[in-house]
Amino acid sequence: MNGGSRWHVVPTSARACWLSLLVGVIVTVSTTVRMVSAGEAAVLPVISLVLGVLVIALGTAGLVSPRLRGR
Repeated sequence: MNGGSRWHVVPTSARACWLSLLVGVIVTVSTTVRMVSAGEAAVLPVISLVLGVLVIALGTAGLVSPRLRGR
């Protein structure tokens, strides 16, 4: 069962980590602005906000700990 079919969630290079971090920040900020301007929290924007924060965390983990990348 060691055929190399493992999922990798941390980006494999520093450039991909920076890109992931940038995309996460853009998604988080834009979703927050839309939610504040609408004055309500619908389900899909909340899911988008959570996923944006998750992408930021994965990008940061790849930048802080390079041994997690490229596994």
